[in-house]
Amino acid sequence: MDGVELNALTINSSNLNDEEDLCEIIISRYSKSLQEDDQHLCSIIGAMSLGLKERNCPSSPVSYFGAATSTLQSLISTPTSDPKPSHVINSLMTIIALIMPRVSNTVLKKDGDFVKEIVLKVLSMSSVGDRAIVAGLQIVSRLFAVANKASWSDIADLYTALLGFITDSRVKVRKQSHLGLRDVLLSFRGMPSALASASDGILKTYERLLLLAGGSNPNVSDGGVKGAQEVLYVLDALKDCLPLMSTKHVNCILKYYKTLLELRQPLVTRRIVDSLNVLCVHPTLEFSAEALLDLLSAISVSVASSESSADSLTFAARLLNIGMTKIYSLDRQKCVVKIPVVFNALKDILTSEYEEAIFAATEAFKSLINTCIDENLIRQGVDQIRSANIDNKKSGLTIIEKACTTVESLLDYSHSAVWDVAFQVVSTMFDKLGDSTPYLMRGTLKNLEDMQKMSDDDFPYRKQLHECVGSALGAIGPETFLSLLPLNLEADDLADVNVWLFPILKHYTVGGQLSFFTETILGRIAWAKKKARKLELEGRLVSSRSIGALGYSLWSLLPAFCNYPLDTAESFNDLGKALCDALREEPEIRGIICSSLQILIQQNKKITEGETDHSDVDISIAKQRAMARYSPDVAKNNMDVLKFSARGFLTILSDIFLESTRDDGGLIQSTIGEFASIAREVASKLFNRKMRTLLKATQEAAKAENVRSSNSMQVDSSNENSASMLRGRLLDLSVSLLPGLNDEEIGVLFLAVKSALQDVDGHIQKKAYKVLSIILKNSESFLSNNLEELLQRMIDVMPLCHFSAKRHRLDCLYFLIVHVSKNDSEQKRREIISSFLTEIILALKEANKKTRNRAYDVLVQIGHACGDEENGGNRETLHQFFNMIAGGLVGETPHMISASVKGLARLSYEFSDLVSNAYQLLPSTYLLLQRKNREIIKASLGLLKVLVAKSQADGLQMHLSSMVEGLLRWQDDSKNHFKAKVKYLLEMLVKKCGMDSVKAVMPEQHMRLLTNIRKTNQRKEKKMSSTSEESKSHFSKATTSRLSRWNHTKIFSDFGDGETENSGSDYMDTETASGRRSRLQSKASSLRTKKTRKSDKNLPEDLYDQFDDEPLDLLDRNKTRLALRSSENNRKRKTDSDDEPEIDDEGRLIIREGRIPNKDKTSDSDIDKRSIAGSHMSSKSRSTQKSTQKRRKTSESGWAYTGNEYASKKAGGDLKKKGKLEPYAYWPLDRKMMSRRPEHQAVARKGMAQVVKMTKKLEGKSASAALSMKFPKAGKKGLKLRSKRKSK
Repeated sequence: MDGVELNALTINSSNLNDEEDLCEIIISRYSKSLQEDDQHLCSIIGAMSLGLKERNCPSSPVSYFGAATSTLQSLISTPTSDPKPSHVINSLMTIIALIMPRVSNTVLKKDGDFVKEIVLKVLSMSSVGDRAIVAGLQIVSRLFAVANKASWSDIADLYTALLGFITDSRVKVRKQSHLGLRDVLLSFRGMPSALASASDGILKTYERLLLLAGGSNPNVSDGGVKGAQEVLYVLDALKDCLPLMSTKHVNCILKYYKTLLELRQPLVTRRIVDSLNVLCVHPTLEFSAEALLDLLSAISVSVASSESSADSLTFAARLLNIGMTKIYSLDRQKCVVKIPVVFNALKDILTSEYEEAIFAATEAFKSLINTCIDENLIRQGVDQIRSANIDNKKSGLTIIEKACTTVESLLDYSHSAVWDVAFQVVSTMFDKLGDSTPYLMRGTLKNLEDMQKMSDDDFPYRKQLHECVGSALGAIGPETFLSLLPLNLEADDLADVNVWLFPILKHYTVGGQLSFFTETILGRIAWAKKKARKLELEGRLVSSRSIGALGYSLWSLLPAFCNYPLDTAESFNDLGKALCDALREEPEIRGIICSSLQILIQQNKKITEGETDHSDVDISIAKQRAMARYSPDVAKNNMDVLKFSARGFLTILSDIFLESTRDDGGLIQSTIGEFASIAREVASKLFNRKMRTLLKATQEAAKAENVRSSNSMQVDSSNENSASMLRGRLLDLSVSLLPGLNDEEIGVLFLAVKSALQDVDGHIQKKAYKVLSIILKNSESFLSNNLEELLQRMIDVMPLCHFSAKRHRLDCLYFLIVHVSKNDSEQKRREIISSFLTEIILALKEANKKTRNRAYDVLVQIGHACGDEENGGNRETLHQFFNMIAGGLVGETPHMISASVKGLARLSYEFSDLVSNAYQLLPSTYLLLQRKNREIIKASLGLLKVLVAKSQADGLQMHLSSMVEGLLRWQDDSKNHFKAKVKYLLEMLVKKCGMDSVKAVMPEQHMRLLTNIRKTNQRKEKKMSSTSEESKSHFSKATTSRLSRWNHTKIFSDFGDGETENSGSDYMDTETASGRRSRLQSKASSLRTKKTRKSDKNLPEDLYDQFDDEPLDLLDRNKTRLALRSSENNRKRKTDSDDEPEIDDEGRLIIREGRIPNKDKTSDSDIDKRSIAGSHMSSKSRSTQKSTQKRRKTSESGWAYTGNEYASKKAGGDLKKKGKLEPYAYWPLDRKMMSRRPEHQAVARKGMAQVVKMTKKLEGKSASAALSMKFPKAGKKGLKLRSKRKSK
């Protein structure tokens, strides 16, 4: 039995009760063991148990303990000359060690001296084995636990015995000695004298072995080697014991550590590093910071050795991190002095080739920067730099300057392999230095700018670079940042403008100054506008647009400058005037201005209301700094300034909103709402004015309607349309002011809405319902006070509702029903739901997809409101709501019946608790399947599909026979395309219940269908098994990571084509959480409506999902027609494509995903000249240019240019043509270039080199001649190159 087995048995025996027999436990555990020691152990414990029974002694731990100790004492008390059976001693010592944890402390204290004498005598015997020694050391540790530790003389012999084995050559004995020594030191906690004596014993042993290892005994040749090995053993013991020793002895051992580190022996260094790691992480231990600092300095010097391994470098980096942190907490002044040395060591570790060591060094760098570099250190360096600049005197570098120099050196080309982690370290230093960065790391910013100019081939860390530059921007602010890295807008060549800074400025600017934007950025915008106008007058249209784009980019920085600015109260008035002018004159930047104003208002409003900004999960250091400056008083002052400017902004924004034809993204409306929420008086006055205008417009519309109804002649409807648009705009504007309105004003708005709900104009109805839904959503008090009137009004106007307004009417119904569900009685809730439920259910069949989606969402949201226990709902209420919808199955029209089935399917899909209720409707569903109505059949099959997808196999087994029988009624139908749906449902049943279960209930005449399903699945499995591991992993990720989302189009579609295995995986074998937020459902549904489909009757995007996995069904005319149409479109895309890029009127490149229409295009090679000549171009020149356009031709490797258009009829070279690019040739592109395989990449590099070598051979040849040449095989078509050639 080895040490592990012994320890395991000890643990098991510690859990025994006193009544349990140790003999039975040991025999059951080791009786089958073939080891001789185990057999002896079983024999002796058996004999001991038999002896106890003969003496009528109980089989208790105390009985075994007494028997074992007495037997062992008599055995070792025999004369010395007599041989002692070692196997018996081993077994007895093992039994005593096993049973001692179950013996009470009272017994051990009483017989402690007796047991101690026996154990010490056994430990001194050389004939006993490892098992006896290990057991003896365990017994010693147990005796220490009950001994009188106040008297060192009573326990000194035990401690000496334990200490004598810490350098034993036997591994198990040595480890047990180390564990025992640690337990003894732990027991001395709170006893200084005993701890000092124990620590002194360890220290003397350590010193003695160091002298022996140093060769103090020259008469013994191998003494030095043996002493060195024993020193290593002591170092292993100190790893666990050093933190438990007294402070005095710890400091002495640390001094000896320094001597050992000078040997530069990896085995010694590794053990010292491990010991120091344990020492530094100890929370309460105090020791000499100077001694530890000397050790860390020595380790810092040793890491530069090229012989260091990955583990040694990793542990060294971690030790430098926690060690310097510990020293900083003990003695800050001594710690900061060594920061440059430690930083240099970490830099050396970063240059290693070991990933784990690099990661550890990076984390150590960042941790030490945040911990050990403080404000005093930074201030000291900045003050010295400032004084040196004033006095023009050079002085030595400060500590922080040395540290910054080391960090900056990480960006040298020698560290290019670790630039990705170096950027993290530099970013951390930027964050720590803050506004002192320009003094200490000005050169670093210049280096970052130079690195941006590197090509992508030489610099793959562009994203990390921009993040690092963003950290610098957040640390020093945009004003200082742009002074160090200017945008360079005045450059003659636009390529020299630092446009790469714009995304960084937009993303990382926080805590800037609005005055800087007003004075500097707006000045640059005015300059750009003036220059663009000048270039336009000169006819340089593209250059003018480029400068105009720079101006727009400058405007796009406004939201970033409004992100917690420092001077809102002082500078917003000046900025506000400029923003008002820009809102009037520049429509294209209104969205930018509106979003900026919203950011300002929302941030200050949250702080004044005591809310916390949770917009970012990880808030950057720069944003934390900026938010810390925003106290409630600062936010209040900012809000006062914003309130003062609200009148002007509301007037301008309302006028713009009424005059404009559209409000992209609702930004103007939301901005009006934000200003109304902080300036209620201004919003109230504006609301009253607009309501009077709305009243007047409504009266005029009524008069016009009367005239039109009385006059049978055809009248011009343009005025009526404009009046209708104005009324709709006024309604939108009025509800935008809702956050600033009181209850009385909301009532006035409701009066205007009530009349509009009955308007004959569908546009006005739609606006009225939208306004009413917003009121009901945001004004709970209005909803409570006018509930009865609202309910009656919704009932009265239901017959007059225009189809375009139904979506917003559903929103109104939802808010009314949810409110009733929370606050009113059960009976009233049921009455109101039943009043509107039919309307909601019928909306599931609306032709408008948005209305249909909203009806599904409202149904689910009402279900959540009924089942939400926190808001008064319960499961019983949810079931009642389900049964109310089920009542629609007895409707008179197929339209109502199919809509009810769809509603039941949607609720069953959303709420797992309703699946059992849906099973109760299966008999009715089978009856519906017998009806000859296409709508009902389609909806019923969709309900069955949901039940199969949401049910477990056990539940399906009960209904499997009836379900298969009901489905097979439509198996032979192909006219209504139900055959494919039935087949897919059977496939789902096979996956859920298994092939055998479905086969058992399948009628004999339909067995061929089941055989077809089995073979199809086998083909799919075979195809999957033949794919590579990489493909399978990608497929797995793609199919398992998708969320289960409702898709009524796939569930209730006419075709079965979209219901393949892939499309069904969205809802197969998944469960939708009953507690999912209805809002998320609405968002998911709205996102899905953006997918382009022609109609519910034609779903080509669902059809083509099947083509890759299954053969095309040529008997299905719709599938065949769609496949032919798709192939024709693909051919047209290939042949009807022009070679030159398509550019719109604004000079922007147009990229079309589908077929690119043929257009008359002109070349932009010589932009400014073409712009000047373009105004004088005749129709003849245009037709000539059109006829000379380059045409593409297809080949196996992609598109290729022939170069014939540049060929000269009179000379051998190429011609330069006006309006065309210079003559060039290129190597055709090949998809194999994108391969990740090393052999493909090698071919690509080799081929590229061949192309470069062939340049001289091609001089003087035309492009067509160059392309027709036969190149060496190494060039291969896998190589791709495009290079300009000089015309000759």
